[in-house]
Amino acid sequence: MQELLYQNLNDKNSLRVESPNLNSFNNNSNSNNNKIKRFLNIIVYKLKYYFKRFKIFLKNNGKSIVKRIISQLFFLALIFGIIAPISIYIYNNSPSKYLSSELVFTPENSTYSPILANISIYDEQYFPNQWNDINVLMDTHSHTHYSDGSLSPEENIKWHILNGYNVMFMTDHNQVYGGLVGMKIAQEKYSDKILVIPGIEWTNCRCHLNLIGLTENVPLKKFPTDEEIKALIDMVHSKGGLVILNHYPWSSWSGLDQPSIQQWYDWGIDFLEVANQYTFDYQGMMFCKKHNLRYVSGSDFHYYQRAYAWTVFNIPQLEPGKIPTQDMVISTLRNTSTKTSFAFDPVASDTIMVEFEFTKFNPTWVFISPWIYLGGFFHSFFELKKGMYSFVDGSCTGQTLDIHSKEIASLICWIFIIFFSIQLLIILIISLKNLLKKLFINIFKNCFKSLNNNSNNNNNKNITPKFQSKSFDLDNYNGEELVSTNDINNFTISEEF
Repeated sequence: MQELLYQNLNDKNSLRVESPNLNSFNNNSNSNNNKIKRFLNIIVYKLKYYFKRFKIFLKNNGKSIVKRIISQLFFLALIFGIIAPISIYIYNNSPSKYLSSELVFTPENSTYSPILANISIYDEQYFPNQWNDINVLMDTHSHTHYSDGSLSPEENIKWHILNGYNVMFMTDHNQVYGGLVGMKIAQEKYSDKILVIPGIEWTNCRCHLNLIGLTENVPLKKFPTDEEIKALIDMVHSKGGLVILNHYPWSSWSGLDQPSIQQWYDWGIDFLEVANQYTFDYQGMMFCKKHNLRYVSGSDFHYYQRAYAWTVFNIPQLEPGKIPTQDMVISTLRNTSTKTSFAFDPVASDTIMVEFEFTKFNPTWVFISPWIYLGGFFHSFFELKKGMYSFVDGSCTGQTLDIHSKEIASLICWIFIIFFSIQLLIILIISLKNLLKKLFINIFKNCFKSLNNNSNNNNNKNITPKFQSKSFDLDNYNGEELVSTNDINNFTISEEF
């Protein structure tokens, strides 16, 4: 007790020492401080405090943080280095998406005839009565699965029958076997509907040349010389065959080192293909008219396509409704007086198209499909340009790798942005976690302290401090101290208070 006790006389002239006022012990020394200034000082103090702690944290943990980030980046690069080549390899060598498929000709149960569709024949001067002047509707150029086509020889034959052809040349790249198979099937099953004549599309880095009427393969050259080409043409003629130069514009677009049309004319080709699928070579046809070189059309059938053109001519000795023989066709075409033309319909809206209806997913393909899609993603950042395939030995030009460096740099940049954003997010989450933890602890402590204070206040209301009192007789007062210093020093509050 630091304050002086006061004395009081009761009605019995006795002096009693009473309890002091306890509220006088409250200290309100900060009540006049400026609250805003105090708040700003707290903020500045906190910022300095946390900045100092951050500097200490970096000093103590900076090296370990840098090591951790570097190790994570190295691990990320390692993952990309493993996933990228594996996925690209699987993408380029993925299994078939479907285990089985069904060939469908659409529209189903339909046939098409350019005669009934009244498609105009190009050269009216040769065929003034149009379809009444011809009896052969021919396709000079088609492929099967024995080279790069999608259909078997028999399926190829069916497609031609449905689209109104009655003669076709089956010309696989650099081998005659597919044509021989097709010829046999047609003779056995479809002799009343179509004639199949075997041939070869002699394919290399200088030309695509149809050799018609051959029954055996010919020597292959990746880059044949002019002399070798001329010798081949002469050899085919000596065997009673025909030579057709295919798709001259396409060969130019593809970068083949092909001779000029004038050279081909000088070497003695029999025909120039001026309509290939839906592409029409007008300049080539003008050259043919100028030099009296005959021309034909070809479907160049491989897969999933319609019929766009029919080569037409007339065999005088062919009876109406009959299918010509191979000798009839070859001999008529070898006769340079025979006029040929074509009916061309680039719209081909009503012709019969071949499609595949896939019937069952390949479970292996489904299982590795994430790798296939990843491979496609990584493959989009570069191109392996193989050049035009020679069908003899690899491509006609050297392979080149075109890397999309700007796109790769952008990808790396985004990887870093995402990586450091995730790192920052982790730091914020941890900091928020610690802050919330500290906040809940303080709230819990304050609640507990408040409950204790309330309990003490309730006890203070019900308990009156008890003091020991001492009475004095003032009538017999002889000048002694009423309360000695020793009594004051020994003043105590009872335990109940």
